[in-house]
Amino acid sequence: MRALRTRLADRRSGRVVFAPHCLLNENVRYLGGACRPGPVNEWLDRWAAEGVGICQMPCPEQRAWGGVAKPRLAPAYGSRGTPMWPVRRWLMRIFVLYTRIRYAFIARRVVGEMQDYQRSGYRVAGLVGVAGSPSCGITRTLDVDNWLEMVAGAGGNELSSELVNRAVISSARPGQGWFVSAILCGIKRRRIVVPLAEHDLIAELAEPP
Repeated sequence: MRALRTRLADRRSGRVVFAPHCLLNENVRYLGGACRPGPVNEWLDRWAAEGVGICQMPCPEQRAWGGVAKPRLAPAYGSRGTPMWPVRRWLMRIFVLYTRIRYAFIARRVVGEMQDYQRSGYRVAGLVGVAGSPSCGITRTLDVDNWLEMVAGAGGNELSSELVNRAVISSARPGQGWFVSAILCGIKRRRIVVPLAEHDLIAELAEPP
């Protein structure tokens, strides 16, 4: 392989970043949470300027929560007064456990891909997270219990994108998201060194429309 790489040298940089799905495609964000029509161009411009390839990680929420629209979250919205309301916290515990198990399988594949790049002579130049995400936060994640109380307690007429985003902003707390945590555990176990960076979802949501 070394001889082939030398003989078949081309213009590739040999550097890649692993990016969260929603930085390249906000259509996969939770309902009400997309601030851009498509990608977050600031990150695309940065990566283009640095000459690194982009490995788009799967959206763990899409994979675990029933698809792009996250239909498995739907019963939580505006559930005050429904049979779900009295047992919402117990259901959330089960939901979180299920999510963590699913995320562990997805993270294992991502870490395996990182290792494949490194074994092939490439440099993994970064793992990018999303501050404020319950899944992809590196330094900040979501207080899911607080978020649940806000969105579940909203009546049908109160429920809006603004309310959902306020719930995310006010529920942000220090900590790692479930998906990033699983990836970092895999990185540590396989002794892979990857620099970390983070997109600030909270700042993005606070931008004027």
